[in-house]
Amino acid sequence: MAIQKAAELSKIVLDQTAFYPLGGGQPSDTGTIKGANGEAEVKEVRIEKGIVNHIGNVRGSIVNGEAARCSIDWNRRYALMRNHTLAHLMAEAVRRAAGVSSEVVSSGLDLDKARLDIAIQSSLGPFLSEIKRVADSVIRENRLVEIKTLQRNEAEEYVARFHESLKTLPLQVQSVRIVEVKDWHACACGGTHVKSLGEIGEAQILRRMSKGKGIERLEFRAKTS
Repeated sequence: MAIQKAAELSKIVLDQTAFYPLGGGQPSDTGTIKGANGEAEVKEVRIEKGIVNHIGNVRGSIVNGEAARCSIDWNRRYALMRNHTLAHLMAEAVRRAAGVSSEVVSSGLDLDKARLDIAIQSSLGPFLSEIKRVADSVIRENRLVEIKTLQRNEAEEYVARFHESLKTLPLQVQSVRIVEVKDWHACACGGTHVKSLGEIGEAQILRRMSKGKGIERLEFRAKTS
């Protein structure tokens, strides 16, 4: 473990970590890092110049090179996992409910909701009840969520079967992590997800709004049934 003081907060670097860093639209984990004589309250985790920095307040003394015991805030992580997997599910539910081709151009994820900005030529308003019905029916099937790593050419062909592409993925990335809702939807993603759809509970649509010509925003969350 290495530690660097930065203003009121400290940056802690570990030789290995279970903390998810900010990225891919998903907020970072929070939690604690404990040394022999002190503890850090981790408020944010960021990758900076290829180094994973755990940023937070230190109480007591944490010494470079000592062993550390780390704990993530599991309730926070699990809420993000449920909403993140639901976001993948909803992307395909919109396509099937509206019956037209659509593309997710932007997304966002938080503890209490997720959002998709979707390029589509019609309002999603008339399709909201059908989007929820389609999503909930697949959740009830409790399909597995599978993670696989493919080489870029193979990954490009694989996600195209699910109306997705790798065009936003930097060209230097040749080994691609794919998250698939089994036989329903697959895309490149580095985030955290549940193991099966039943963990989501049900889809609750919070609102839709127009973000300009041809762009619809859909906000939703995973809700315990």
